[in-house]
Amino acid sequence: MAFAESVASFDVIVVGAGLFQLWIASETTNDSLGLTGIVAAQRLLQAHPETQLTILERDYCVGGVWSERRIYPSFWTQWTHGIAEFSDMSMERPPPEDCMYDLFRAKYTTKYLEDYVDSKSHAGTTLRDRIQFNTHTQSIKKVNGQWQLLCIDTTNDSHRTIFSSKLMMANGQSSLPNVPNFPGKDQFHGKIIHSIDFGQSDVIVDKSVQHVAVVGAGKSAADMVYEAVKAGKTVSWIIRKTGNGSLGAAALAPIDLPTPYKNGVEASQARIMASLQPCYLIPYQSWWTWFLHSTTLGTKLVTKVFSLLDTTVRKSAGYRERTSDKGFEKLEYDNDIIWQNGTAGGCHFADFWPLVAEKVYVYRSDIKLLNGHELYLNDEKDTHFPCDAVLCGTGWKCGLDMFEIDTLIDLGLPYPKDIEPREETTKWEKLVSEADSQVLKRFVMLRNPPKHYHKPEHRTPYRLYHTMAPVHDDSILFMNHIVAGAKLFAAEAQAIWAVAYWDKAFKLPSVAEREKDIAHMIAWNKRRYLSNGELGHFAAFDSVPYVDRLLDEIGVTWHRKKGWLGNMFAPIMPTDLGKVWREYLAHHVYP
Repeated sequence: MAFAESVASFDVIVVGAGLFQLWIASETTNDSLGLTGIVAAQRLLQAHPETQLTILERDYCVGGVWSERRIYPSFWTQWTHGIAEFSDMSMERPPPEDCMYDLFRAKYTTKYLEDYVDSKSHAGTTLRDRIQFNTHTQSIKKVNGQWQLLCIDTTNDSHRTIFSSKLMMANGQSSLPNVPNFPGKDQFHGKIIHSIDFGQSDVIVDKSVQHVAVVGAGKSAADMVYEAVKAGKTVSWIIRKTGNGSLGAAALAPIDLPTPYKNGVEASQARIMASLQPCYLIPYQSWWTWFLHSTTLGTKLVTKVFSLLDTTVRKSAGYRERTSDKGFEKLEYDNDIIWQNGTAGGCHFADFWPLVAEKVYVYRSDIKLLNGHELYLNDEKDTHFPCDAVLCGTGWKCGLDMFEIDTLIDLGLPYPKDIEPREETTKWEKLVSEADSQVLKRFVMLRNPPKHYHKPEHRTPYRLYHTMAPVHDDSILFMNHIVAGAKLFAAEAQAIWAVAYWDKAFKLPSVAEREKDIAHMIAWNKRRYLSNGELGHFAAFDSVPYVDRLLDEIGVTWHRKKGWLGNMFAPIMPTDLGKVWREYLAHHVYP
């Protein structure tokens, strides 16, 4: 048994931190010390610089998916310059050769984050100095009103116990890589590499690796396929029928889609675009949203708009038009983009689809066996082929394993449904059923979802207020556990709300009202996002209304001070969040 070698105490501990890539949530993402934890710590310390705060980070560097350890040549951002920054530090535009329709190589976000933690200082201590790197949080529990964290220093296996009165879990959904337990992996003579380690691996330059199998349906899998093909490898792309891949291939949209805005990302930051979504987070008081979503005519208009987008994406890929004898057509995603029953992302490279159609073997199957340098599929043909490396874009494990089951239940976090107390099941079934009736009454489109593959979820959904705050414990918050498209934008808004929440700067609804709101989120998620909505935390197209909701609740107004036309049509930018933050500080911290 390992015993703690040291004990420390803080006012606030931030555990992990990170940010999903823009657009997507599933097999394409990962989290570590990236944007959410950094901006949350920064806002807390700006409001209360005397706070004894530390950040616990598993890795040795900042950035999460954007860290120097994880980036690779074909890794480009899916957010644009001008939006890919915090409100209190602008980002210098990368050089033209490293920009593409205002998107840019990931290495510039890496540098931005490194510079950010070095430049932000409070009480004589920088953000970087507050980070405890190489620290694995093994367990967390409440002891005598304090959060007790048992941690391991991964460089020397030493143990320590850390206590805190407040805890911010910023590890998100994607802290731990999910590497499938492939049958026969012990007899496999090749390499098995998860996307988290792809950037530091030598698999692309290793001349002994000629046959590569990429497993996964999402953007990280697509990136690894692209790099392997460009390196001259023989590539097989396997999209499984179980696991995350069971929802089918990702919808990879061209990054140059025409919009009335500077680019597609800025378009998604405008309330007019957000209003086209059947989103319960938008207040039910506008004639415009009533027309779009509560009438048959309006629903037809919304469906037509997104059908045009979907047609453009499919035509760009050419799933059925390109000549291929390698199964290219199997990459066509199943449901229209608006439903987001699978994953999605941006297609950065003009030669991606032609290369894949010509050179990549595509399979929809599970892996039956790895043996020596062979990979066998579980199909009727007993398909098998040479394989020197398996690259896994297979998603992530839930980052909540450090909590005991009783704590998961008490806090309203996902846990196995088969152990849920019967009274809890009954209570939430009633609340969700009542909320579901309201959702169907308001949103015509959600009454008739498309035929789709349903991936069962064996855990209970998130039962957190705003997918952040437990109903019965105000000493802990869960940042970055919502799946929002514009994650950087949502992360800073969450950080502002978190400060106001712990400052008790606004009055919370009653417990009963918060539980009804949580049930509404769960019911809407299941109708709106199908399999992706099973955990009640998916809002891929709803970052703007989610942020509006948080900011409206704490009573700030600067995000709505652009006039009627501006409020509706102008994109909401980081500078707007900066104005909101200064407004909050002026009214509640430094009046």
